[in-house]
Amino acid sequence: MDTPDAELRGVRKQYPGGARGVRDVSLRVERGEFFSLLGPSGCGKSTTLRILAGLEEPTAGEVLIRGESMARRPAHRRPTNLVFQRLALFPHLTVAENVAFGPRLRRGSRSETAATVAEMLELVGLSGLEKRYPAQLSGGQQQRVAIARALANRPAVLLLDEPLGSLDLKLRVQMQRALKHIQQESGTTFLYVTHDQVEALTMSDRMAVMNEGLIEQVGDPATLYRAPTTRFAATFLGDTNLFEGTHRDQVLDCAGIAVRVPGPGRFASVRPERVSVAAQLGDGYPNRFTGRLEEVVFQGASIRYQVRLPSGVAVTAERRDEATPALAVGTEVETGWPVDAAVMLDH
Repeated sequence: MDTPDAELRGVRKQYPGGARGVRDVSLRVERGEFFSLLGPSGCGKSTTLRILAGLEEPTAGEVLIRGESMARRPAHRRPTNLVFQRLALFPHLTVAENVAFGPRLRRGSRSETAATVAEMLELVGLSGLEKRYPAQLSGGQQQRVAIARALANRPAVLLLDEPLGSLDLKLRVQMQRALKHIQQESGTTFLYVTHDQVEALTMSDRMAVMNEGLIEQVGDPATLYRAPTTRFAATFLGDTNLFEGTHRDQVLDCAGIAVRVPGPGRFASVRPERVSVAAQLGDGYPNRFTGRLEEVVFQGASIRYQVRLPSGVAVTAERRDEATPALAVGTEVETGWPVDAAVMLDH
């Protein structure tokens, strides 16, 4: 097996007073990957990033970059660079001077530095803006300058801590595409921290879902979405209908309804897009329930429905706008899904 670009082995971080940052985190980030740490605020993802960068000292465990221990390596001597949400560009320096800052510190020749600046600005799509100052750039352009400045140092791993958090939605989507393109073109390993599920799904080759200082699950986006292994992974990454009950003979008995399921488990996770809703569904749905439509939310390309069953259980369905006839709030409807729509979970 090839040596990963970044590796954590049994890393723990405990602060004075007993607060835990991360607990027994083990992780491999392979060379050339776009790897994301996804989780809610306070889950330990930024602490993990800072430990890799050398800005936090782990209480226990080992940090390796390209197979080399970082135990005695301070932050400024590690082959990593960190890009924050607050970009900290030098306002008195031009775009070219900002990008050249690292190579000049390393005392590269003038011609080598100029070539690096030109290469990085072409990579991030800012050729021709060399003489502008940060205040003369848009938010997205400033973000690209910060990334170019970090990549100019030729890091083994580029660490990004929610760098798009301050951008508006349209610009954020544009920058997601740009970041993925930059990562692929540069071949640099990116380790990206975010709490935005769509962002992680859009850009990542692989990702880790974190919760309360622990890694819940690691995998590629499709696997994590379609085959979560814990309740937290199922409910945090996208929306789901989560049914809890007692399993017996391929049926989960939960809250007064019997849900037909594909196998054993205490919980059944059913994504809303696998659920149908109509005035009458007809046959063909092993799970079919009658309830009252209590919410309809138009989401552009899709419509979200919430159906309340007589037992009190709420079922959410999400269908393409043209896939479901108009349904009125308060009317009686049927909702259902196939057996194989459920992912069974034990915890």
